[in-house]
Amino acid sequence: MYGYRLTRRGKFVLTVLVMFLFSAGTMSLRNIAIASDTSEYSVQDSSYFTELKTYKIELRKAAANYNAELTKLNQDTLEKKQPLRVSVEDIHDYDKSKLAFLTFDDGPSESVTLEILDTLADYDIKATFFVLGSMCDKNGSVLKEINEEGHSIGIHSYSHKLSELLQSDESFINEIKMTEDALTKHLGENFKTRLFRFPGGSFESNKRQYFDVLNELGYVSVDWNALTGDTEYVNPTPEMLLDRLRATTVNKNNIVVLMHDFENKRVSAKVLPEVIEYLKSEGYEFAVLK
Repeated sequence: MYGYRLTRRGKFVLTVLVMFLFSAGTMSLRNIAIASDTSEYSVQDSSYFTELKTYKIELRKAAANYNAELTKLNQDTLEKKQPLRVSVEDIHDYDKSKLAFLTFDDGPSESVTLEILDTLADYDIKATFFVLGSMCDKNGSVLKEINEEGHSIGIHSYSHKLSELLQSDESFINEIKMTEDALTKHLGENFKTRLFRFPGGSFESNKRQYFDVLNELGYVSVDWNALTGDTEYVNPTPEMLLDRLRATTVNKNNIVVLMHDFENKRVSAKVLPEVIEYLKSEGYEFAVLK
């Protein structure tokens, strides 16, 4: 059950309404007095318009003060909502606090991504989404939601098929360019990202040989050091995913958490509130990659 809270705007509107009703009532009383005693008409009329002029001046002052307060409030709110953004290169050297970077691979999906976005909005947390170009072409409106809500976006290849992605330098570049085209199509020409995540991570040597190509294209590879294991089980339960997260975050101050947001991993969206609550209880703050 949610209570109703009167905002600053609401208080101002209520004040103006009360003053208007009071003024209207005063006008009616004066009209009655004027009608009953015409000998006092000129005196009361002059007094009324003097008071009305004073009232209008005070109303303008109140409106000006309200606008100034509203502007300051909006600026303060905007500053508070700006998420902490940390460069990939600085993750392990960042020692001001315990940081958790929530990352989601393989989307955007038709519905699971939206469930994830709802939870993130409820907690006022931003995350990093490593998207597939093919899924961006399929679910462009969801991609827009991710971007408009202030989350970071990285590339996770176009097809997620290693046999195609790693066939050659040319195929590798082609998958990135195709994904860039999909991002530009839905997010506009001004959208840019430098984040890239190999399907399965970059832990194998046959992927690391593409680092030079990746860097030439202006990208940096992003792996993870914590996960829920949502792709390690056939039918995982939320408890299984939380246990895996706990096991992979022990004695780590800065963690990049791997999760997924495709349709057959709805459990990932379901467990997300518990993931967030657990990380908060362990003293982690949330940040996004850049």
